Amino acid sequence: MMVLLGALQSVTEPLLELNRDAVSQGELWRLLTGHWIHYGPYHLAMNLGAFMLCGWILFQDISLRHYGPLLLTCLLGVGIGIQWFNTDLDYYAGLSGALHGLLVAGVIITFKQTPWMSGLALAVVAYKIVQEQWPGYDTSHELLPVPVAVDAHLYGAVIGLVWGVGVFLWRTWRSRHV
Repeated sequence: MMVLLGALQSVTEPLLELNRDAVSQGELWRLLTGHWIHYGPYHLAMNLGAFMLCGWILFQDISLRHYGPLLLTCLLGVGIGIQWFNTDLDYYAGLSGALHGLLVAGVIITFKQTPWMSGLALAVVAYKIVQEQWPGYDTSHELLPVPVAVDAHLYGAVIGLVWGVGVFLWRTWRSRHV
């Protein structure tokens, strides 16, 4: 789907990207659809590869029945975060914010199976997020035509953290009470 939307970018981008004014006028679907379009082939390839990797990692430990709501929560949370808190950002597209959420949730959910790897992955993601939020961080990327929306990464990671901790605690409680 993302490849098809990318091939039709001149049509899909104006119709689906998260456009602040359009969302304010009631086009709420853009809070979800903006994640599925990208600003160029490099952006698309990078996000598609990471999305496939997150799915492969997560599907080893959670079912599609649980993956769907996690993905939807990450998409909506990042979209709403961009719309409410980034008033200087008129347009947004891409999946990287939600991917940060999937990654963080997946690492926490699988923590018992791979504590060292999970701990290391969480530390790397936390370092990246803190670095991106540091004053003066350069959001430009030589292969992207727009600055990186680093706040999307933060919103996604926070949503993934809440989701992952919730699942981890639920599984821990359930294993002790069943």
